[in-house]
Amino acid sequence: MNGQVRPLPEGTRLLHIGPPKTGTSALQSACHACRAAMRAQGVRYAGAARQVSTAAYAVTRRAHPSTGKPPSMRHWNSLMREVRKAPESRVLISSEFFAGASDAQARTIIRDLDPLRAHVVVTLRPLAKILASRWQQNVQEGARIPYAEWLREVLDAPDGEHGKRFWSRQRHDALIRRWADAVGAERVTVVVVDESHQEALLTRFEEMLGLIGGTLVSQRDASNRSLVVDEIEAVREFNRQYFEEHFSKSLHYKMMARGAALHLKARTPSPNERKLATPSWAIEKANHFGQEVVESIRTLKVHVVGDVKALVVPVPTDANIDAENEATQVSVAVAGRMSMGVLLASGRARGERGAGKGRVGPTWSEPQELLRFGSLELVGVLIRRVWSGSIEKVAGLFERHEAPRR
Repeated sequence: MNGQVRPLPEGTRLLHIGPPKTGTSALQSACHACRAAMRAQGVRYAGAARQVSTAAYAVTRRAHPSTGKPPSMRHWNSLMREVRKAPESRVLISSEFFAGASDAQARTIIRDLDPLRAHVVVTLRPLAKILASRWQQNVQEGARIPYAEWLREVLDAPDGEHGKRFWSRQRHDALIRRWADAVGAERVTVVVVDESHQEALLTRFEEMLGLIGGTLVSQRDASNRSLVVDEIEAVREFNRQYFEEHFSKSLHYKMMARGAALHLKARTPSPNERKLATPSWAIEKANHFGQEVVESIRTLKVHVVGDVKALVVPVPTDANIDAENEATQVSVAVAGRMSMGVLLASGRARGERGAGKGRVGPTWSEPQELLRFGSLELVGVLIRRVWSGSIEKVAGLFERHEAPRR
């Protein structure tokens, strides 16, 4: 189907499960920023953050990278209470981490949402266009494997360590089948992301939710840009040295994924800085898998919005596409920026700005993700959470981000 989408029935609880790297961040940022406009039209965007990742981690029993263990189920139960009490005619719940649910967990999620009101939406992009961003995300989370080697592992050995991790969420036909079995094929919508039209994904969700066109507005999000070769290779070398010292994965997450990597993304690369390129042989293999996904989706009898043939992309003929991606020498600008990111993530810089002029502030630790927001913004979030009756969420915020005691 390529035309307009009919609004889902009133009372629908629309669950967007990703998977990762399919436009999820752009959608979530728009919904988070446009909550008031959505609510005025009878649509609630569930949760208080950009996405309900903690609740998704909890119900899928997935270890949260900041703690190394699954969050308490009270986060999921709290989300379900909000959904059930919502006065709006439709509710949207979004997190790509739902894509990691097992068959049994998917059934549990649908049961809690109410099988008669739940509807699942899956967003899809071509596998060939997901590879580079997925590897980059792995590196930001601690991986040390070079891109070329990772591609071989994923595409030639799908049952290996790296292959299993990738295909558990990116074998899109299996993912769709799992959720169709849980909720029924008639309650699953697949949206093929239109790569040529940046606003198309937001438009599709506006149509499903019965929102006026233009309600969802794209947000500029520097934290979502891809790293250039110098940047990602600097991160990979940091990982190598970091884990040689046997430091914890949870500390790495705070220092890198939620710290230095975010600080790197806030810079604007120069036009001559190399971008990560996926070699043509990898695109060809990804297209092979993509064609299998296309053929399988056609047999599942789910509602498809967009052209599934777009999941297979042309193979570039540019000879430079197969050039080596690894950096031979990282620029001092990138090295300095990453070092500053680690400092900011440590929290030791809090209150130090201007200290050289005689003003010395506190040196207690604060999470990097909170450093991006002003005090008034944080106070506003707390007030809204208390106002909505979500005291438990406030306690959870401090539990997850408690400063280390000295």
